[in-house]
Amino acid sequence: MLKRNIQLVAAVGALVAVTAVAAVAQDGDGTATAPGDDVAQVTAVEPAAKNAAAVLARSRASGDAIPTDVVDQINAHPRFGMNPGLSRRAIGSLSNSLYLVPANGVVCAVLTIGQGANMSCPETTDLATGQSAPTTVGLPGGSIGIYGIVPDGVDVVRVATDRPDSGAVKVANNAFFTVVAEGTGLKSVSYSGPSGSVEYPIYDPNQ
Repeated sequence: MLKRNIQLVAAVGALVAVTAVAAVAQDGDGTATAPGDDVAQVTAVEPAAKNAAAVLARSRASGDAIPTDVVDQINAHPRFGMNPGLSRRAIGSLSNSLYLVPANGVVCAVLTIGQGANMSCPETTDLATGQSAPTTVGLPGGSIGIYGIVPDGVDVVRVATDRPDSGAVKVANNAFFTVVAEGTGLKSVSYSGPSGSVEYPIYDPNQ
């Protein structure tokens, strides 16, 4: 299982850093390129992605559009061929919104943070089999966001921390997002999907 993660660290007005959990490729002239940089943007949601996540199979509405600042940054470096013009909003709030963005062989979860965003891109096959891992990100003020995407049929995930009020987080439109206080001891995210029960450790992004 290859996990393809992109961390776009949000700052005021910009996405300022990109890292990826994958090997760095070399262009013909010997210069390094980030994983997925050489993939053309997809022009439609791939059938496998639609089959894995019903939210990607529904018609796109105006509320599914990602903020322009984030779209510009994604289009400047459309890793894995991701196309923000095909996004679907799964979870929305005043502070953060979580979008699913189709790509070539992967589905990206894009969490808006201020005028920037953070995202991870599990392979579509991992999403479909219920083996897509969660992501953690530091939020303004020090709190921690925990988010991810899951296949059809997963209605709840369990977020385990050192706090007594941790527990079930409801899934909406194939996605989940929860916020915990700064300093919370993070343990794991678990859920039951097509491949059975899975559990992934989660870590404090502020440390």
